[in-house]
Amino acid sequence: MMTSWDQFGADYDFPAFTGTARSYLIASTPRCGSHYLGHLLRGTGLLGSPLEYFSRGRMADWQARLGTTAHRDLFKRLLRRRTSPSGWFGVKAHWPQFEPIAADAELFDFFHLQLFVQLTRSDRVAQAVSLVIAQQTSAWISFQPPTRQPVYDAAAIAAALAGIDHQLDCWQRFFATRGIEPLLLSYDDLVADPAVSVRRVLACCGLPAADRPIHATLLPQRQASPLNQAWAERFRAEQLAPTA
Repeated sequence: MMTSWDQFGADYDFPAFTGTARSYLIASTPRCGSHYLGHLLRGTGLLGSPLEYFSRGRMADWQARLGTTAHRDLFKRLLRRRTSPSGWFGVKAHWPQFEPIAADAELFDFFHLQLFVQLTRSDRVAQAVSLVIAQQTSAWISFQPPTRQPVYDAAAIAAALAGIDHQLDCWQRFFATRGIEPLLLSYDDLVADPAVSVRRVLACCGLPAADRPIHATLLPQRQASPLNQAWAERFRAEQLAPTA
């Protein structure tokens, strides 16, 4: 059992995989539950370890750990380590992380992406509030303790909301121009019954889905609190208040 979270560690590895992996991508925006979904999918043992492998902020760590700086070689080594014995590799990405991959035809083709899972959150004000709190506290996942107390900032929430909407627009344009129909999952459904969302992904990958146990070594918890709700209510009231 893991006692702390190390996304680079062996707890997320599988036996060395040889052959051509089949890949899927969780198309996400910040604070939509994608990390939670990724851990649930990892817990099936069949769908790789879908973490943020395209994040520029983590690329230097992967280069150091895998002993290469060339992107293609790095990703080859990563797939060897993080592909399930079933042959499936998963990755999750926000649009700014995925955009350079989509723009590079060679890298895009390299991953053999056979499924896109788009996870969205209907209450985008709550999503924006969660993003601002995470930015202020540096507690992006429930594994991470907050570094300071958050302070309400309407301008920051408005900016976060605009950024989320922009990313959603970019995903929609990408899917439309590539003729891709993603598997659509919602944050609300994921929270209400995680097993249903997991079974839908398994089924789309042609993997046994019925009563599949989830053996997650460390599972993120919801970070929403009364503070999130209070901020969201205040923001809505301010935005809807009549102007003089």
